[in-house]
Amino acid sequence: MVLTGPIAAGKNTVAEKLAQRLTDHGNTVVIADVDDIAAMVGAPGAGAAGLWFAAHEAHGALVGQWLRSDVDHVVAVGPFWTAEEQDALVRTLPHDAAALWVVIDAPVSVTLARAQADPTRVISRDPAFHRRAHDRFRQLLPAIPADKTFDSEQLTADQIAAGIAHALGVG
Repeated sequence: MVLTGPIAAGKNTVAEKLAQRLTDHGNTVVIADVDDIAAMVGAPGAGAAGLWFAAHEAHGALVGQWLRSDVDHVVAVGPFWTAEEQDALVRTLPHDAAALWVVIDAPVSVTLARAQADPTRVISRDPAFHRRAHDRFRQLLPAIPADKTFDSEQLTADQIAAGIAHALGVG
């Protein structure tokens, strides 16, 4: 399963709630966030070092390897907005792997407020950066695969996780 959407739309919160639902039903779950892979690049960071796409490729390989294991569900989290980012994720997946693509969305007014309220965030708290990233997401949204779309302004993370679990046939 793939969770994507703009910055601070709630992807990680939903991933955690979904993992809890799935494990409560006896499933094993891996959450693989492309941001965690990008964070492995030392200063000045993956983006500044020109290694953002390399992080996407490493993430895709990690997700593919987890899907070859005995784990029941892999939740890939990140900004898989461009065709290149999507390909980096899916090209190393097992041939029989079927991905459920989920877009979690919210308006920039909501996501910026969330980002600014989160002291662990760094660059995404900057209004100019945040708005540019959100505008880029909006521009690319028509080409992002979406089996399911949820509005995190209207629905809680628990409600979204329940909807995804239902789509997976769990719970």
